Order: sequence, then structure tokens, then C-alpha cells
Amino acid sequence: MAIMLKTPLIIKTDEDLVRVARENAGYRFEREADGTIIVSPTFSSGGFKSAEALGQLRDYAKRAGGKVADSNTGFAIGPATRVYCPDASWTRSDRIASLTQEQREKFWPLSPDVVIEVRSKSDTFSETVNKLDAFVERGTTYAVAIDPFTREVVTRGTPPAGLTLDIDAIIDA
Repeated sequence: MAIMLKTPLIIKTDEDLVRVARENAGYRFEREADGTIIVSPTFSSGGFKSAEALGQLRDYAKRAGGKVADSNTGFAIGPATRVYCPDASWTRSDRIASLTQEQREKFWPLSPDVVIEVRSKSDTFSETVNKLDAFVERGTTYAVAIDPFTREVVTRGTPPAGLTLDIDAIIDA
């Protein structure tokens, strides 16, 4: 099925990426290092699962500090111009404090400390795990990929102290 966008996909800058995403609501846009744009809408059932993951990270952040981001938040994780949007993520306060004010107002040039990716119906689980690995290669210390269709879970790294995810609650949301 072809996706007809309101704006031509000429994505040279971060501002172009933001403009295209804003003008085409309902789709999530990510950019590969070579400039390739990934467009992925989230079906309702996937949104519920991502919201549960986000809620669990939000509860953790209330105790541990840091910031939690949803699937609309892009991170410039490199190489080059790659921008990915994890379904749910958490970043430590000290890493945020190291960013300049200018960096904080754009796609943060870091990979979050914790990333949760929930496979959507439009993706394969291997694609989901590959995205997870891209975050880990760029500095994520704990990453979780969840396939709600098979209940398969892949983790990378060690969770930060005090973080326990209820994977069944995410899958069943």
C-alpha cells in the first residue's frame, strides 16, 4: 500500500524531518544515516502496549530521576544523520545535564539509557531487534524488544538499579 504524504520527502535537515512529521500526523518518521526515511504508523493495539511500557518507565523515573520519552521523541543516535524514535525510553539526569541548551532543543545527540521496542504488525521481530541493537551500539545500557504476537522477548544489557519491567502487562495491554 502506497503512503501519500502531504509534503514531498526532501529531508536534508532535522527541521525538514520535524516539518514532514508535523504535516503528516498519524505517522512516525525516522531517518537512517543515508537519509532513507522510515514511515511507520502505529495501530491502536500497538499504541496501548507502548503506553504501558512508557507508564512503567515513568513510574521508575519518579523514583530514580531522569526523563522518559514516548515514541514521538527522536534521538540523533548516529552515524551521520540517523534519527530513531524508540517506543519508550529513559535517560539519566547526569547525561541530560551534559547536553547544551541548544542540544536539548533539538534531537538529543545520545542514545537513551533504557529503550523499549514493541514489535508492531507492520514490522518483523528481526527488524525490531535490529533497531534495538542500533541503540545499544550507540550507548543504550539496557534495551528490550518485545514481540506481543509470539510473546518473545530479547534483552540487551542490564537494567538500572530498581527497574523491573512487567513484560506481561506490556504484552497484554
